Amino acid sequence: GAWVQPEGNGLFIAQSSYYSTATYFDTNGAEQSQPRFSKFELQPYVEYGVLDWLTVGGSAYAQSVSQSNQTNYGIADPELFAKMRVYRDDAQVLSIQPLIKFASRFAENNGVRGGSKSTDMELSALYGRNLNLITERDYADVRVGYRKRDRGLSPQWRGDVAVGLGITDSIQIIPALRAVISTNLTDSATFSEGGDLDYNILKAEVTGVYHLSDTQWLQAGIFSHVAGVQTGNGYGLTLGFAQRF
Repeated sequence: GAWVQPEGNGLFIAQSSYYSTATYFDTNGAEQSQPRFSKFELQPYVEYGVLDWLTVGGSAYAQSVSQSNQTNYGIADPELFAKMRVYRDDAQVLSIQPLIKFASRFAENNGVRGGSKSTDMELSALYGRNLNLITERDYADVRVGYRKRDRGLSPQWRGDVAVGLGITDSIQIIPALRAVISTNLTDSATFSEGGDLDYNILKAEVTGVYHLSDTQWLQAGIFSHVAGVQTGNGYGLTLGFAQRF
């Protein structure tokens, strides 16, 4: 989120997820049938505080995808980013985040695949605020970003809204909405589950966090693609472990 890591400290998260769908949203946003698509992925994520106001990090997705009796393996959408805090007071923080996403690489280039072959550049504004609704650790986290894509793909607006709610001293619930909106949609595009097309998506998720200590926690979540254009209409599960260092 918007908060940067303290200088000399960092965060590592190892997350696995499973996603499956037998339908997709067409160019009109209506549900259409397709052969079942399934994706299993492992995502390492790390960020590190280089300076008091500057955090750098990155992530990638090791994926196994399958559809129509085809299976493919690869590394999808590796990303590097820098997060720079521009304002902070006792209750809120504002940061900006430039990011670069590199092309996905799969064993079978023309088979079923995840991620996209494009190299993308993104700039986001991140806003975080302490809420103090249930506990002093409650928060709201908002991101608005603009992503430039190559390979003839249209730019995108990207947005996230998440709220962290402390249920007990060690249990937290984080509902979130995440959206991608293309600046230009093509009616004639042929749908595929890979990301090499222009699409819109609204994704809802709920994550539960159990704090083992101040520096370690476990997380589990569910998510669903609730609306979209030229994107899969599916659901999934996530499991993860986080470690501050």
